[in-house]
Amino acid sequence: MIGLEAKDKKFVEEFARCLAKVLGRREIRLRYRRSSGRYVVEVGSKTLYELLRKPVELDRLKKYIEHCERCVAAFIRGFADSEGCANKRGYIYILNTDLRLLTYVKDLLRRLNIESMGPILKAPRGTVIHDPRTGKQYMTKKDCYYIYIRASSNANFYKYIGLTIKRKQQRLEEYIRRTTSTPTPPPTISPHSTSSK
Repeated sequence: MIGLEAKDKKFVEEFARCLAKVLGRREIRLRYRRSSGRYVVEVGSKTLYELLRKPVELDRLKKYIEHCERCVAAFIRGFADSEGCANKRGYIYILNTDLRLLTYVKDLLRRLNIESMGPILKAPRGTVIHDPRTGKQYMTKKDCYYIYIRASSNANFYKYIGLTIKRKQQRLEEYIRRTTSTPTPPPTISPHSTSSK
């Protein structure tokens, strides 16, 4: 089974739309799970499960991610939607425990003329973290790292990638309105190009 459960309906709808497109289906419906207060979408696909199973095998996925500029942008958008945040000041952070994957995302951003800083260690394994939205505390099982988009690249991120989750996109839009930077066109990406260190 491949699935997603989240509070943001638009995010889950976009995931369902992409799943349907990849699997050649007309529509995949989501449902609302009252017990968790979240929207859920699930679908059975052995092929897709094998491709996306953890731990992530980047070398297998790169040919799909780097197929074209639109695929690169879509991958980063999905990753930022699920693993990132845009704070009230318009800064975009992307967090993950997989340092290699986060470094790869940073490289993809650079190829689209979007500069980022990091990866930076945010929370070492064993750190107790308080979730302000749920009020719960939990202990990290792995080191957690983050990268953040340089303010000078926010306009490029907005124009070439954007965010599906409405509240995050609105914060980014508000920042762009305040700063009015002119986006720099991204260079052409060669399919399956190798990452530069």
